[in-house]
Amino acid sequence: MDLELVYGLVRVALVLAVTAPAVYFITRWYGKHQVRGKSIQVHEVLPLGTNRALYVVEWEGRRYLLGVGPQAINLIDTAAAESTNGEEPE
Repeated sequence: MDLELVYGLVRVALVLAVTAPAVYFITRWYGKHQVRGKSIQVHEVLPLGTNRALYVVEWEGRRYLLGVGPQAINLIDTAAAESTNGEEPE
């Protein structure tokens, strides 16, 4: 083997050894620091088959039961959200 070829392969290996973990940790850090919506919470998901599920979603003090399929999202029922201390939400 030519010495330049070995030197080139070592350089490529070093660059990959440095950049691969750096990219991994940067993307994990970036994902954790993304601003997520706090006004909508998904409480439960019940899969019903391929591309179909029921979702219990809370938004602005109300809970919604949503039927989700491949072509549509249907509102099935709504209710006031349960409070943690037994009082009715406002």
